[in-house]
Amino acid sequence: MLFGINLLPQEDRFYDLISESGELAYRCVHLLKQLVAEGDRDKQLKLGRDIEAAKSRAREVTNEITERLCQTFITPFDREDIHSLAYGLYKIPKISEKCQEHILAFHLKPFENDLYKLTQNMVDAAEQLHYMLTNLKSLKDIQQVHDKCALINNIETHTDELLSSLLVSLFEREPDVKQVILRKDVYNLMESIVDRHRDMGNIILEIVLKHT
Repeated sequence: MLFGINLLPQEDRFYDLISESGELAYRCVHLLKQLVAEGDRDKQLKLGRDIEAAKSRAREVTNEITERLCQTFITPFDREDIHSLAYGLYKIPKISEKCQEHILAFHLKPFENDLYKLTQNMVDAAEQLHYMLTNLKSLKDIQQVHDKCALINNIETHTDELLSSLLVSLFEREPDVKQVILRKDVYNLMESIVDRHRDMGNIILEIVLKHT
């Protein structure tokens, strides 16, 4: 230790923190899917609190990663990539929290199964990212990472198409303008969660390309 800077590698701790951040993001997406499928108000509120708790822990993990980046001289891979990955992962619980707040505060009910369809896409993207994060330390097969990223990109494209279709139905069949505005905001938040998974996949691909 020199002037508060750790000169020794701490690979495992950085990997552990990124892995925990990924698990929290993965958990939030699944909790949100459960929330939109749940018809019981009390159970919905409990799921909302679970998302808030995961988001709070995700913030703590992100802060610890930032502190360690400032205190550690040698990192397992580029500190810019660690920073981008940490903050990108944190955005998933953060946006999930906003989604559940909107859904619960305004008592949004299913409209042509819209929210469930969007959360299913989120879960599909989360499964691909979760695999890459779980195996981040040992990922060496560039083609495998390319394939995972391609799957997430396909999910993101499908989400864009789904969003357009849902908006058309919403504008055509929902007479309440307030409901249209509120639901459209939630649609956009859910789409952005899929986008964050795409971005994280691309960062992981860059990391693997640099270190293979």
